Amino acid sequence: MSKKFYVTTPIYYPSGQLHLGHAYTTTLADIMKRYKQRQGYEVFFLTGSDEHGQKIAKKAAEFKMSPKAYLDERVDQFKDLWKKLHIDYDYFIRTTDENHVQAVQKIFEALETKGLIYKGHYEGLYCVSCEEFLTPEQIDETGCCKISQNKPEKLTEETYFLKVSAFQDFIEDLLKTDFLKPDYRRSEMLKNFVEPGLKDLSITRTSFDWGIPIIGDEKHVVYVWLDALSNYLTALGYFQTDKTQFEKFWAEDTEILQFVGKEIIRFHSIYWPVLLKSLDLRLPNTLLAHGWIMNKNTKMSKSLGNVIDPLVLINEFGADALRFYLAHDLPTERDGNFSGPLFIESFNVNLANNVGNLISRVNKMITQYSNGKLLNLKNVDLEMIDLGHQTIDKYQKLMDNYQISEAINVVLDLGVALNKYIENEEPWVLDRDGYQEELEKVLVTLQRNLIIMTYLLEPVLVETTPEMFKQLGADKIVWDPEKLKTFSHLHLDKLPERKILFKRIKDHQFLEN
Repeated sequence: MSKKFYVTTPIYYPSGQLHLGHAYTTTLADIMKRYKQRQGYEVFFLTGSDEHGQKIAKKAAEFKMSPKAYLDERVDQFKDLWKKLHIDYDYFIRTTDENHVQAVQKIFEALETKGLIYKGHYEGLYCVSCEEFLTPEQIDETGCCKISQNKPEKLTEETYFLKVSAFQDFIEDLLKTDFLKPDYRRSEMLKNFVEPGLKDLSITRTSFDWGIPIIGDEKHVVYVWLDALSNYLTALGYFQTDKTQFEKFWAEDTEILQFVGKEIIRFHSIYWPVLLKSLDLRLPNTLLAHGWIMNKNTKMSKSLGNVIDPLVLINEFGADALRFYLAHDLPTERDGNFSGPLFIESFNVNLANNVGNLISRVNKMITQYSNGKLLNLKNVDLEMIDLGHQTIDKYQKLMDNYQISEAINVVLDLGVALNKYIENEEPWVLDRDGYQEELEKVLVTLQRNLIIMTYLLEPVLVETTPEMFKQLGADKIVWDPEKLKTFSHLHLDKLPERKILFKRIKDHQFLEN
């Protein structure tokens, strides 16, 4: 039986310009998909767009367009970004898709039949930008939403509620497990939202009609979170005729990983498990909540107008430059920073020098000292080869725990060690003094470790790795960590002429700040 892996991003709200946050979460999911596929998993990678709600209706009206026409343009922009960023998703769900709409209506009916939904009235402060009613803890001293910095509206309306309060013990127990990562996020959720007592969740609205209507009570439309959270099930065929993907990728033996930003942890760590429990469905293995991308100690967000268009970076520096920065320089366990100088420094130090220049340097030495071809791949420095093997093992352990940034660091550390090895062994002196066997040992050791580095970086550097392999004279073959340690499966060709893999970035005006 094949191993199965289901990875999701949140479905993004297409109400404004694309920004690095969209690219960040989706790149992490794409890297994990590529890694798991290489490990022999059958993978399903889901992303998409969250298309209902008051904010979308208002935005469409501003452009004098129907909501659907407005959304079609923005969804095309998402798909264009994913193509240029080499995001290899399996399905892009839109919550306006008819199969999703019908499935959500059936989910609502199922919950109502179970007695988990009731009609009442809700009064509270509502943030249109965040599409949620706010608790006092979510409002700052000026009366604004802490996330969007917008003034919430006071709303009173009829609504249907989901009986979240009935699941108090279930959620408390869940958040004491390793379901939510990183660990400290669990404490935040327990302290701020669970231990004070869970409140029932408003799941329909009557003050606007751009949403999924309730069968038999069409003045109510499903409120964004029941609609949005259900996508992870409906995309697989839940409550639909063809349930093949659902039965495969929501099975008990499937590894399920869900990436979310920290601003929507509450919905995914409390309401999402409640929904699944209510439907008698299994939970994901891991909910990984990453931090925000900061610029000058301020969160990047559409609402604050300080976002950076990822397409600008891709068009100027290539997809790999952005994929690398997002994966390496923005660790998921905390907030990360993006600025022009940080981007340039990371690219030049890590990619141009530690990876690209190292491969070029070794290519030149093999070409100059060994006519571009090494014959005895068993003549190696055992200590350095063991370091390469340790790198493979550490990398896999970290990736299996979804610690992508730390896994990349392990690979970069090997590059630092190889540069130091060159300086210590001085192959140019070995060549000058005629120590050919020792010279060959150094060159074979370098080449084998660089091939290891290239394999490990492949899920991140999808554009450049084919040329990296070529520069090392290596065939691109199916990943096998144990065979990679012995090199028994590799055919090495004569090295081609050197080529610059990552050209150093000099000052760029739009990256100065």
